[in-house]
Formats: sequence, structure tokens, C-alpha cells
Amino acid sequence: MAAIEEAKGPDFSALPEGCIARVVSLTSPAEACRLATLSPNFKSACDSDVVWASFLPPECPQTVSRSVSSLKELYFSLCDDPVLIGDGKMSYSLDKHSGKKCIMLSARALSITWGDTPIYWSWTCLPNSRFAEVAKLIDVCWLEIRGMISSGMLSPETHYAAYLVFKITPASHGFEFQPVKVEARFAGDEASKREHSVYLSRENNTHGWQSRRRFRHVGGSLMLSPAEGSGNYPKERRDGWSEIELDEFLTKEGQDGEVEMSVMETKGGNWKAGLVVEGIEIRPKDGK
Repeated sequence: MAAIEEAKGPDFSALPEGCIARVVSLTSPAEACRLATLSPNFKSACDSDVVWASFLPPECPQTVSRSVSSLKELYFSLCDDPVLIGDGKMSYSLDKHSGKKCIMLSARALSITWGDTPIYWSWTCLPNSRFAEVAKLIDVCWLEIRGMISSGMLSPETHYAAYLVFKITPASHGFEFQPVKVEARFAGDEASKREHSVYLSRENNTHGWQSRRRFRHVGGSLMLSPAEGSGNYPKERRDGWSEIELDEFLTKEGQDGEVEMSVMETKGGNWKAGLVVEGIEIRPKDGK
């Protein structure tokens, strides 16, 4: 029996709570939640502010004003409920798995060609948007949306991706078979320039009779319909919006450059309508 007891190894839960908290603070939010289930002593240590202060960005407790009872509660509050910053034109949240910063630029924080011309774009509020206003495309043949963010606002040493967050209205047209060019990269980094095409509408992939037609006339040109399952289609988000990835990039420690993002369709010549833009979200790629 003694041999069996010895084989179990040391009882780490008997360590002082402060010692456990110090060790857990060197892990990750997901690991801290897992370790909290080991014993009451571990739970107390894993729930402490010592642990969760290490997972929050340094500026967070001072800049985010929320009524919470602990830093752990603040952490998960920021994961589930973004806070508005920058005069309400941006939102700030945390990736639940890693604790890395997520920033979303609202439509008002973007540069939209003809965005302030009422015959082309309108500004409205939607109840399921985190921002006061979203941009609704009325009708344009030149679609150009650009955004920029300083990498200093993001977490260092992080693999990020940028996503256009939008809706396509039932009355939309011009996006069914017309791809748009998207990009996200550090300004001036020509080596990483890799503009590629995506589709903002899934209509060409959801209506059987359209999917079977291999070619379509768009803007006077004969265009190849995108293949089923090509991966360049928008995905539904849990908040009711859709998103499409623009590209990915890596932030580095000490780096403070500008990340440029764009959504363009200026060559097809066809008129487009029914796009509602909430903004561009920058978040860790797959929680990394």
C-alpha cells in the first residue's frame, strides 16, 4: 500500500496558494480554468487576481471601466462583450483562448469611396450592431473600402487575420458572380503583397440552377462561376453578421507599423447594391 501511495507522486495542492498562483500565471487562460478543477486550493489560486492580471493586457485594468468583482470576471467580460473605444468608432475585446487583443474598426473608422455621397451610400443604425452607425451601399460601380490600424494597438508576437464584417440584403445585386479583391498587410511591405479574390455573396453557391451554370455575363464580360466549396465565401458569425477573411499577418515585439486593409471591386464595371458594412475586425488567427 505504501508503494502505491508513493507512486502517486507529490501533492501539489498542498503548496501555498501564492506559490500555485505564481506558477499558474505562467500558463494560459484555458490552462488556468482546467487547473481550477483539481482541488479547492487550486481553484482559489487559479481564480485569484494574481493569475488573471498576467492574462490581461497591461493597460486593460486602468483603461476599461466595468463593474466587476475580480480580474477573472473582467477578462471574460471583455471576451464576451467588447468595449467601445476611439469615440465609439472602434471596439476592443480579448480572444478567450489566448487573451490576445481583438480590435474592430467601425464603418465610420474606414475610408469608403463616395461614403458621404447619399446617392451611393447611406448611414443607418441596426439593433444587432455594436456601433452607432453602419454603412449601407445604395448603388455604385466603384467599390473601394480601406482601413488602417497601428500594430501597436495589437498584441505582439501574434498571428492575426483581418475580416470584413458585413451583411448582404435580400435586394442586393452585383455580387453574385463578381469577386472582390481583398488584402491586409503592413504598409510599405511589398514582399508580403498578395491581393486575392473572394465573394461577398453566397447566392451563386446556394441556388442550384445558378450553381450548375458554369458561365455568367457580368458587366458585359463572360465570367467563370466560382466552384463549389472553393473556400472564398463568407461565413456566418454568432452575432448574426457575416465575415470574409482579407488576409493574415504577424506582429512582432517592438514593431510599430501600420497595417493596411482593403476591399476593392473597380474593374468589373457592373453596378452593385445591398452591402451593409459594420467594419473590419482584426483578431488572432485561430486563437494563436
